[in-house]
Amino acid sequence: MGDTPNHAVEISLGGGGDTRRRLFHPFIGEDLGDPLPVGFRATAWMLDHHDNLLGGRTGWQINGIGALFFIVLAFTGAVIWWPGIRSWRRSLISDLRANWQRLNWSLHSAFGIWVVPFVLIWGVSGVYLAFPDVFQAIVDYFEPFDPSDSDDRFGDRVLYRLAYLHFGRLGGRGIPGCDRGLCNDMTMAVWAVVALIPPTLLVTGVVMSWNRVLRRAPK
Repeated sequence: MGDTPNHAVEISLGGGGDTRRRLFHPFIGEDLGDPLPVGFRATAWMLDHHDNLLGGRTGWQINGIGALFFIVLAFTGAVIWWPGIRSWRRSLISDLRANWQRLNWSLHSAFGIWVVPFVLIWGVSGVYLAFPDVFQAIVDYFEPFDPSDSDDRFGDRVLYRLAYLHFGRLGGRGIPGCDRGLCNDMTMAVWAVVALIPPTLLVTGVVMSWNRVLRRAPK
């Protein structure tokens, strides 16, 4: 029941491992909808999609395997990008005066190399978040747990920071001297902006593939 007689009545319906919550009019029994706002439900769906691919634990593990490929993508991309000792500085920027095909390639190349550190961070931390027991077993092997020692082990501190590094939450215990206010908000904002680059690389990569391979295949 609601806090007052005029408040909507919330009813939970459970079955088959699923629970649905609905609000009903306290006098006429009209279904008033979900008690959670649309924005909250949309965010929860997005979070479930990002963490579990909407597939529960199975999707969670598949996501971890995808993070492994993300790491491979970073290393292979860096190797492909390397232009040699004489040209590497020039390859850090895009040639805005080139034709559209060359511009697309230079954007892909420059954006890709700048984002490699972030891709590695997201890949390694993503694997850890999907398979934490494996990482914890490695820490336990090199630093056996001592019940009499209450201090955090070095490996535990590394794993703690690795998890927070995935989201750019570097305040507090993340970076010494960075508080949970402006500093932490700024790092998360940087992470959010940089996260827009991989989709850009997807588009420019598809265009490159079309120009070099797919368009010529019918011929």
